[in-house]
Amino acid sequence: MKFFPEIDLRSERDLSRYVLRTTIVCVAIAMTVDIANQLIFFVSWPEAVRSWILTAIVVVMIAVPVSRKVGRVQVSLYRASTTDELTGILNRRAFLDGVDGSSFLALIIVDVDHFKNVNDRHGHWVGDQVLRATATMMEQSIGQLGRLGRLGGEEFALLATSNDRGILLDALERFRETVARTPILADTYSVSITISAGVATRDDHQTFEKLFIRADQALYRAKAQGRNKIVFADDTSSDCDTASVPTGRIADRRLSGR
Repeated sequence: MKFFPEIDLRSERDLSRYVLRTTIVCVAIAMTVDIANQLIFFVSWPEAVRSWILTAIVVVMIAVPVSRKVGRVQVSLYRASTTDELTGILNRRAFLDGVDGSSFLALIIVDVDHFKNVNDRHGHWVGDQVLRATATMMEQSIGQLGRLGRLGGEEFALLATSNDRGILLDALERFRETVARTPILADTYSVSITISAGVATRDDHQTFEKLFIRADQALYRAKAQGRNKIVFADDTSSDCDTASVPTGRIADRRLSGR
């Protein structure tokens, strides 16, 4: 057991616990030294008690703000390393962290349809507002289903804790409809977009790489069928030729960010 608490802070709750633990440790050390000092150079009990009370007060007044300041720096560093700067949701690295060992049951990949046209027509600043608004609507509509993150560009993903097709489809359709009917106001522009999504539920002992490829291929089918659609990987009713769906090599590149 380490004497001082380790600095591994990810939230305000972690910060509060860190401040409390650090303050207790500092008070314990200071009181031990002061008690020993008062016993060695004992004058009277009232004087000793006053010294101990004063020591505790001074240590608390110093330890709390200092440890809180140090802790806030650690929380900020953690958030900066795990949060997508543009949208405020998890970045690719944080989203994919520990995926093979986690208990999620489905993967949804969401792509903004014809996003390049938005950038080409209105500029990248408007494109950024579109991505922010999409992430916000996604978080509000389906964020409760699991871990939400941005894979890069106009592509988002969700690791769901449920593999119930009905629950996933209902939530995703509500999200799709919300995006389609909600113009995004950016500067002087009103931009209307749609999204497509591919969904793959996890089989027993299936690696995340294989799951990602299946969801990626379902997304490709959604786009091939006209976009603004939700397609499940196990849905055999497809209007596109499955032979034209991207192979694992393409999905691998998207998974690794290359």
